[in-house]
Amino acid sequence: MALGFLQLPYASTVLRYDDEITPVKLTGKKMLPIMKFPDSTINESLDIIKKLDTKNQLSFNFLEKIGQAAVDEWLTKLGSPIHNLCMPYWVWSPEFDSQSRQYFENKKSAKRGPFAKLAQQRPQFEAELGPLLKELEAELEPFFQSSTVTIVDLMIGAHVWGLYVLPEFRFSDKLHTYLQNLKQLCAFNYHADFWRQKDMK
Repeated sequence: MALGFLQLPYASTVLRYDDEITPVKLTGKKMLPIMKFPDSTINESLDIIKKLDTKNQLSFNFLEKIGQAAVDEWLTKLGSPIHNLCMPYWVWSPEFDSQSRQYFENKKSAKRGPFAKLAQQRPQFEAELGPLLKELEAELEPFFQSSTVTIVDLMIGAHVWGLYVLPEFRFSDKLHTYLQNLKQLCAFNYHADFWRQKDMK
């Protein structure tokens, strides 16, 4: 999303989820995304974007103003029900084959429980998520506490966008408009990299 917003060309390589060798070889740990620069290789999203956003087009000063801790709190409280709702469906996205799908499900089930049970608990997780999305709506002006896009929108929007994969889930008009505006401004096409790349490395 950040690269699209900044209109920077890039080449994307999609790694299998069960590929533990490549990330460790590049950065010393299994963590994505990874970006290679002429002088370094970075695997922390915000650090990557800061390095790319030389003109501060995404207003990192706004993140400093409201505080990283406040944004992290939003990501944590949204992330819990979103992940519980969507992981049983994300696992069927194009980045997974049968082997990496089983790896992902085994790893995440150890923390959250069997995916089949998560899917059965959908009403519970939606009841938990609903008030949080209402809170989020109240912060949109039309972007998060701002009339213009900031890095905070990319952080929060990337989390919430995952709900589009949940069958029959419906956003409010305001949240749908917010996410679609981000999509347009960031030239964002969910999973486009998977369709462009025939062979995952």
